[in-house]
Amino acid sequence: MVEDRSDKVCVIGAGYVGNGLAGALKRAGIAYDQLEATGRIGGNWSHGVYDSTHLISSKQSTQYVEHPMPPEYPTFPSAAQMLAYLESYVERFGLADHIEFNTEATSVRPVDSTGMAGWHVELSTGEVRRYRAVAVANGHYWERNLPSYPGEFTGRQLHSKDYKRPDDFGPGGRVLVVGAGNSASDIAVEAAATFGTSELSIRRGYWFIPKAIFGIPASDLDRVWMPMPVQRFAFKQLLRLSYGDYRRYGLPRPDHKLFTKDVTINSSLMYALQHGKVRPRPEIERFDGSTVHFTDGSHGDYDTIVWATGFHTRFPMLDESMFVWEHGQPMLVEHVLVPRYANLYIYGLVAPRSGAGRIISHGAKFLAEALAAQDKFDEPLSDVIARWTPARSSILAGSAEILGRIKLARLVLRLLAAQRTDENRISRLPTRRTSEELAA
Repeated sequence: MVEDRSDKVCVIGAGYVGNGLAGALKRAGIAYDQLEATGRIGGNWSHGVYDSTHLISSKQSTQYVEHPMPPEYPTFPSAAQMLAYLESYVERFGLADHIEFNTEATSVRPVDSTGMAGWHVELSTGEVRRYRAVAVANGHYWERNLPSYPGEFTGRQLHSKDYKRPDDFGPGGRVLVVGAGNSASDIAVEAAATFGTSELSIRRGYWFIPKAIFGIPASDLDRVWMPMPVQRFAFKQLLRLSYGDYRRYGLPRPDHKLFTKDVTINSSLMYALQHGKVRPRPEIERFDGSTVHFTDGSHGDYDTIVWATGFHTRFPMLDESMFVWEHGQPMLVEHVLVPRYANLYIYGLVAPRSGAGRIISHGAKFLAEALAAQDKFDEPLSDVIARWTPARSSILAGSAEILGRIKLARLVLRLLAAQRTDENRISRLPTRRTSEELAA
C-alpha cells in the first residue's frame, strides 16, 4: 500500500546541505518531509570526520547567509563547533519537527516515466510513500574509494572516513598515509605528531594552497568573478610568494592546470615536511607482507596504512542508470537538475573552491522556485533550462562563478515561468464567435 503524500516534497538527508534546503522550503511555505538515516543531524560533520578536524574554509564563507556563526568562533572552527552550529540552525528555524530520524530511503522511483506525476519513496521499514518531488542531499562522501595493488599488506588498514583519533592507528608507530588531499595531509601530520614521523604516498602532483594568504583566508579570496586565466595567474603569484617551488618540500610539481582538479588547502603539511616529520613517498607499486614497494624502487615497512583516497559519487536509493555518467560524475543541469526527469533534484553535488554557505542558501532559494515552477510546464524543467545551459558533469567551480550562475538561473526560471503563465492565460481566453454562430 502506498501512502499518498503528494502534497509534500521529500528531502533525503539532514546534513549541512539538506538542512539548508529544508530551511528554504519552510520559509517558502512548501510542505516537506525530511528523512535522515542516522539518529542525529549533521551528516558528515556528525559521523564522518576525525576529532581534530577544522574547517578549511573560513567561518564567513561557510556559514549560511541567514544564520551567521557566533562571533566568538575562530576563523577556522573545529568539527565540534561546526556541528553545534548546524544544530543551532535546526533549532532556530524549527526544522526538527519535520525530520524523521533513523529513517533510510532505500528506493526512489518515478511514478511515471519522467517523474512528472511524482515519485515513490520506499523506506527501510518497507513503507512506501508517494511524494510530489524528491531532493537528494546524501552528500559527497558516500562510497569509499579503496585502490588495489599487487600483493598483500598484512598490517592494519583503514579509510580516512573511519579514522577518528590517534588510537585508530593501532599498535606500532609506522604509519603510511596514501593520498594528498585535505584529509591525507591532516592525518599524516597527526600521525607524525603522535609517533614522531609518518610517511605520505602521493601518486601525482597536487596544488597545495595555504589556508591563509597574507592573513586572509584563501576561501575569502573567491568573492568576485574573474576569467579563469586571470584567476590562475593571480593565485600562482600568491603561491610563489607563500610556498614557492613544491620540489623544495620533496613534492612533485602539479601535473595539471590550477583549478582543473581539487586543490589541497593545508598549511601544516609544509611545516611538517620541512621539519622532517612527514616524509613524501611516490605511488605504491606492490605489497609484500608489511613491506610496501614504491614506483621509484624504494620500499618501507609499516604497521598501518590509512587510505585517504577519496570517495565515489553514489546515489544508492536511485536507479543510477537514469544518469549519464562522465568521469565518475552524473551529468546535471546547474549541478541540481537531472536531464529527462522532473521533480528530482540532486542537491549539494558541487565542490566550490571556498566555503559553501552562500551557495547553499542562494541555491536552496533557486530550488524552492524550481519546485513551484515545474507545475507550470508539461515537460521536465531540466530539459527546459537545458536549452539555455546544457548539463555538465564537473563539480568543481569557484564560489563567485556558482553564485553568478544561480542568480542567472533564477532569472531565467522566472522569465520562463512568467511566459508560461501568459501562454496558459491566453489559451483560456474565449475565442471570438462568428456572426453565423451568433445568429444561430
